[in-house]
Amino acid sequence: MPELPEVETVKKTILPLIQNKTIEKVDIFYDRLIQSNLEDFKKDIVNKKILNVQRYGKYLFFDLSEDFILIIHLRMEGKFSYNSNNKNTRISSTTLIFYFDDNTSLSFNDTRKFGLMYLTTKKDIHSLTMLQKLGVEANKVEEKDYEILFKKLKRKKPIKELLLDQSILCGIGNIYADETLYRSFINPLTKGNELTNEQLIEIFKNAKIVLDKAIKLGGSTVHSFSSNGIDGKFQNELLCYGKVGEPCPRCGTKFHKIFLGGRGTTFCPNCQINHSLQKAIGITGPIGSGKSTVLNYLKAKNYLIVSSDEIVHSLYEEPYIKNKVSKMFGFNFDILNSECRKKAKELMISSPLIKHKIEDYIYPLLEEKLLKIIAENEKVAIEVPLLFKAHFEYMFKKIIVLTLSKEKQLENLNIRGEKNINSSIKLNNDFDYKNNKNVFLIENNSSKEELFKKIDTILKN
Repeated sequence: MPELPEVETVKKTILPLIQNKTIEKVDIFYDRLIQSNLEDFKKDIVNKKILNVQRYGKYLFFDLSEDFILIIHLRMEGKFSYNSNNKNTRISSTTLIFYFDDNTSLSFNDTRKFGLMYLTTKKDIHSLTMLQKLGVEANKVEEKDYEILFKKLKRKKPIKELLLDQSILCGIGNIYADETLYRSFINPLTKGNELTNEQLIEIFKNAKIVLDKAIKLGGSTVHSFSSNGIDGKFQNELLCYGKVGEPCPRCGTKFHKIFLGGRGTTFCPNCQINHSLQKAIGITGPIGSGKSTVLNYLKAKNYLIVSSDEIVHSLYEEPYIKNKVSKMFGFNFDILNSECRKKAKELMISSPLIKHKIEDYIYPLLEEKLLKIIAENEKVAIEVPLLFKAHFEYMFKKIIVLTLSKEKQLENLNIRGEKNINSSIKLNNDFDYKNNKNVFLIENNSSKEELFKKIDTILKN
């Protein structure tokens, strides 16, 4: 959806093309585009001169003669196309054409047909509900606006969702919300009422920086936006949005993507930590390092214990996921069939590309399950073999990383009756971890008693 900078670019592009031109005729090909009375619209729009084009938030306003105002919202994919002659230039997505008195025309093309137009007068415009709800423009927040914005933003909703609420800050959409939060070091899942006034002021300042720079560069040409065929350049300046899987320019951690309120949301799990989610203890390490032993020890201490492997196993049993994974493997995969599991393991060892595809598909599904468990419980211990590779570290207040010698690993795998030890080790040989204040490294080369003492020390910290 075009956001404030893109709509501003549209305004600047079409204003010199249509200013002081009179609308001689209008063709409407999709009646629902017109939100005011359709017959009045057809009658009143004719013979009106376009005096000016203005913008507020994501809305355009055509100032017309005789004190009429045409309100326009591009919504998802609305675009204007200026034509140097007034011949019928309709294409399949055209929902309306204005014909001017100088043999030129302006088409409104909208593939998804979500755009809207509303014709009103200067006298009545302030009574329109659609405009009364609009908040302050996100790049024009002043100190006098702080108190009212603090009240509106300090709610029990994720800050990303609040930034998209046009009744609070007008003009911010998905792209610029992600960019603003990244620059502010704030996780999109953080509740508004968990933020300090200083953090909110930082958001206001960064929103202005981002939006003003985007306006200067003509907006972001992502997905399907362009202004009369002219592409913006701000997409070359994006630091976060759409960068999932790429390294964060600040810390090198790969950008992570979640879905929040149905919107794809990109953030750096290392730079943008949601502290309210950091309730659980994470347990990770290579195969045979003792993760299950630690998990069961914490169960005895009244922790709810969760095995990521078991969750993934249950995901593979779901028909839709099973079908999706089967296509990736190239054969009918059944997690309950030992021969299928063996074949899948061998394929993932021999083909890193397939392994990567499977992980990229399963990680978000696993993440959704883990976030729900963490949100609903206060005392949780979760075993995640590839915790750092999946970029799940942001979920945990403490992460126990188990390491051990090669000899001890082989001994443990033999004791637990692991079949195909070499292939199991190969499949899990990309284990890695990152050192930070939440990571506690344990070398598990001695007895269980020694291991449990180390765990107790970590719990007391």
